Amino acid sequence: MRTQTPKPVQVCGKHESRDLRRGVLFVAAAMILMAGQSLVAQQLTIPPRANNTNYRKEPFRIIGDIYWVGHTEIGAYLIKTPAGSILMDTTSLEQSEWVRENLDKLGVKMKDIKILINSHEHAEHMAGLAKFKQLSGAKLIASKPTADQLAVGGRTDFRENGSEQYPPVKADQIIEDGGKVQLGGTVLTAHLTPGHSKGCTTWTTTVEEDGRKYNVVWVCVMTPSGPDRAPLINNAKYPNIVEDYQRSFAFLTSIPCDVCLYTRATNMKLAEKQARLEKGEKPNPFIDPAGCKPIIKEAEDLFNKLLAEQRTAAKIQE
Repeated sequence: MRTQTPKPVQVCGKHESRDLRRGVLFVAAAMILMAGQSLVAQQLTIPPRANNTNYRKEPFRIIGDIYWVGHTEIGAYLIKTPAGSILMDTTSLEQSEWVRENLDKLGVKMKDIKILINSHEHAEHMAGLAKFKQLSGAKLIASKPTADQLAVGGRTDFRENGSEQYPPVKADQIIEDGGKVQLGGTVLTAHLTPGHSKGCTTWTTTVEEDGRKYNVVWVCVMTPSGPDRAPLINNAKYPNIVEDYQRSFAFLTSIPCDVCLYTRATNMKLAEKQARLEKGEKPNPFIDPAGCKPIIKEAEDLFNKLLAEQRTAAKIQE
């Protein structure tokens, strides 16, 4: 029986050996990099987003004692006074924690919040009210239609048949049209501007900047939700929706507005104005008497367009 002689092991040449060492080092480096990336990925928390634009945002002073404590798109406002603070809107239940973080960054503790108010009763703007009320012990003030919805967590809302729900919360005080919220010398006036929601509330106040007083208006959302979510014609849950919209538009176009604030950052050009403010532009770029007009006009134009289309469609179906 013949015994096979093992073949000699071939030794790499100088260049081949160097290439092999490089390959081993490359693989090792890649494994270390991947491990590092995995560790970083475990440590990072990617924030959720709404409408692909809503992320955490640092708080900042807008004008007077009014601060933005909302996100890159959805708004929330803090109004500081010597007797405590007023918080307008909380954003969604999940992202309201970002608002709480922003309050901390401003040195405002939950117990410093004395009054809670809101713009309108849709979840992305106020679903955190129940949580904030419990944590702060603040008085919750709302319009009657808003209070009715808050009490049932949106379950009887006309929009989408109450499918947009949130934790229920009881209002401590009902505010009427023209009613005033007062704290530490600051006075906010409520103006009921229904349409987008039955309890939609536009708030006004005055602030002083560089020795001058300015009219501040928080315009409640006036954009129609569309026929699939809130029809303007034959809406059994909101039969007077058209008349409400029309009265609200008429009112909003009549009031003085030097500083226009809104529930969404894009509409009020928040990022642009903030950048100018941080550069030290004078006067304060948020002082913009023409700022309210395009927001209201765009919403009214869309309302009129949808109303005409839905009226035409209703006639065709008859």
